[in-house]
Amino acid sequence: MKSIGIVETKYGKVSGVTSDRKEYEGITYFKGIPYAAPPLGELRWRPPADPDCWEGVRACDTYPAMARQDMGTGPSFEPWATDFYYMGHPKNDEDCLYLNVTTGAASAGEKRPVFMWFHGGGLNTGYSFETEFDNSELARRGIVVVTVGQRLNIFGYLCCSQLSEEQGGKSGNYGLMDEVKALDWVSENIAAFGGDPDNITVGGQSGGTAKSGALASSPYQRGRIKRVINQSSLNWNAHYTAIEDEERRARRYFEAIGVNPDCTVEELRAMDAEIFYTKLPRFDFNDPDAVMIPGSMVFDGDYVACEREEEAIDRYAGHCDYLSGVNWGELAMRKGFFLGGSGRMTKEEFYRAARGLLGDELYEKHAFEKLVPVTDETADPTARYLAAKGLCGMLGMYKSRYFGAYRAKKNPEARTYSYLFSHVPPTRPEDAGTERDRDFLLAWHSSELWYMFASLREDNPPARPWRAYDFKLADQMCSYWANFIRTGDPNGAGLPRWPRSDESYGWIELGDEITAHEGLREGTDLLIADYAEQNGNLPRIL
Repeated sequence: MKSIGIVETKYGKVSGVTSDRKEYEGITYFKGIPYAAPPLGELRWRPPADPDCWEGVRACDTYPAMARQDMGTGPSFEPWATDFYYMGHPKNDEDCLYLNVTTGAASAGEKRPVFMWFHGGGLNTGYSFETEFDNSELARRGIVVVTVGQRLNIFGYLCCSQLSEEQGGKSGNYGLMDEVKALDWVSENIAAFGGDPDNITVGGQSGGTAKSGALASSPYQRGRIKRVINQSSLNWNAHYTAIEDEERRARRYFEAIGVNPDCTVEELRAMDAEIFYTKLPRFDFNDPDAVMIPGSMVFDGDYVACEREEEAIDRYAGHCDYLSGVNWGELAMRKGFFLGGSGRMTKEEFYRAARGLLGDELYEKHAFEKLVPVTDETADPTARYLAAKGLCGMLGMYKSRYFGAYRAKKNPEARTYSYLFSHVPPTRPEDAGTERDRDFLLAWHSSELWYMFASLREDNPPARPWRAYDFKLADQMCSYWANFIRTGDPNGAGLPRWPRSDESYGWIELGDEITAHEGLREGTDLLIADYAEQNGNLPRIL
């Protein structure tokens, strides 16, 4: 099968590499294409600039460095350390504004749908070419996949008074500016890779939803995005902080790491990057007064045009189709921001937590102990299943279903699909009783990535003894995602039906079997709807 060969971009010609796997014959991987100039020196904490043009053919056969980050946080924790990062970590560098293109096209102008993927890790860690992001299967299904690196943490999101004074009264959101720059690059160049610039989907998981969601709802996307995929958090009712608040936090951060908070912009730009990663304070998402490395988008009235995300979506992404969902195991039945297991919960602790979350009135109205009977053995998985469905501070998957019902009235032409991923990946016997115990992790945060990318292999990662059903589910999920990217509808031949989230509140469970659901008839659905009405701070359905 013919591959696309050398491609001419606006800035110069590039060559990629082809797969040595027979099933991916004809697919070309372009690694480390610069979409902006290195954000170094005078370009540190400035909007991204155009990359330099080059002569001849640039060999894009090696992945770039990942963005500067603290390696002592997320990448070092289990199960991610063993699943995603078992091969170690690439070099990290401020010079990180590169993207990767995977295409099965044989020539320019084939108009294949385009998927721009933004990695997770909050706005602080991670990189665009992690092993679970192997997009060969999506490319084999006809999608041109673009994975994007961008500035993170302090280099991507610093707000400080010195920068604000220099930049017209506002600072921050440099990582979001990078996303816009990458979208500009895709719009101008992706046709040469066989992609369709008029059929772009953006997506991400966890922190990637903050990135893809903010990009889709930014006025700078200018209607170029048709669809959005948000995994492990629907970026809908986010509330962006004010620049002044982040400036105060940055000042406290500088003091904590021994940097003079009143130093000049020139002095900040001249500092060695490593200075900003020494003496790092302990982070705590639930403590508004915690001293943390800068890593938050802010309401700047420009790239982030609205203080509340739902208003921005109504204005700038109301036309977009959305697919979103959560995993069983990544949320806890409690208020606040929380990911991962909460420790084994007994029957007594389960009912106490439920009453504390619901309050006496809702707890008694729905006869909770009769509605949800548990034992000591079933209490913890039941609590986390209810949390995934929506009985938690983040509202889980219910938020996506409600979002669909809301948009069915507000933007009836736009489609919404919701899922709950509940398949527990297999583990080895020696994992029992460790932090990789399947009964503790369940369908852990980001475990669905192996399946939606269909990137699991017999030997990747070594920690997972994949079984026949894992490969079957991965094939089905990758097809759902490819169909949605292509048309805005995940349904297709040979796949179980996935109902829309509209007035019917439809959703699908991707578990040990695939099950479609519609309506708000079930008892726990009604309970969660009541809870969300009182605690969710959601916009009213017209």
